[in-house]
Amino acid sequence: MEPSHARRYTNAEIEVIAAQILSKAYPTGINIPIEIDLLAERNELVDDIVPIELLEDKFGVAAVLISKSNEHFDIFVDEDQFNYRQPRASYSIAHELGHIVLHSGVCEGCRTIEDSIALRNRITGVYHSIERSANYFSGAILMPRRAFPEDTAKIYEALVREYSYDNNIIPDKLCSTLAQRYGVYIPPVKIRLRELNLQRKIETALRLSSPYLDP
Repeated sequence: MEPSHARRYTNAEIEVIAAQILSKAYPTGINIPIEIDLLAERNELVDDIVPIELLEDKFGVAAVLISKSNEHFDIFVDEDQFNYRQPRASYSIAHELGHIVLHSGVCEGCRTIEDSIALRNRITGVYHSIERSANYFSGAILMPRRAFPEDTAKIYEALVREYSYDNNIIPDKLCSTLAQRYGVYIPPVKIRLRELNLQRKIETALRLSSPYLDP
């Protein structure tokens, strides 16, 4: 499928899709951190997650999709990240899973790493909405709306008790604590806080010296 024919999703639609996937995987309640590799392997279009030696060094990417003759996909992940930098690997796997869930038809011709990189460059250069949707999916699946705001509020309140309303300490401590809890690295946490309007609430609470954060 040509990228120009890909469906465009709203953020609200992606939240619903991610929530449905999580509800199916965790019927009795979400376990944090999300085991994204297991979640990806349960997808009917994913055959395997394959660590690839020096993928990032050779090709400048942390993960790629490889389309197979059976119309399924393998997710190739940089081996060093998969073994030693799991937070970044998790985000990369979630991003590629997002492409499968949202845009599998666009990726069906990616038979080699070079094919996948060429498509990625094309999408990044022209079809921004496809990449934005995969990024949003990553945050929604790894930091679920059902859990992330409530956890943010609890951690914020604990930090206020420890550090009072120090605006130089609490935002960074909050992000690092959330990153550790959700098994991601800090930049996606900051993005997710903005997406869910929690960053504004945090800033307002600190400015008003409020000990509570309404999730």
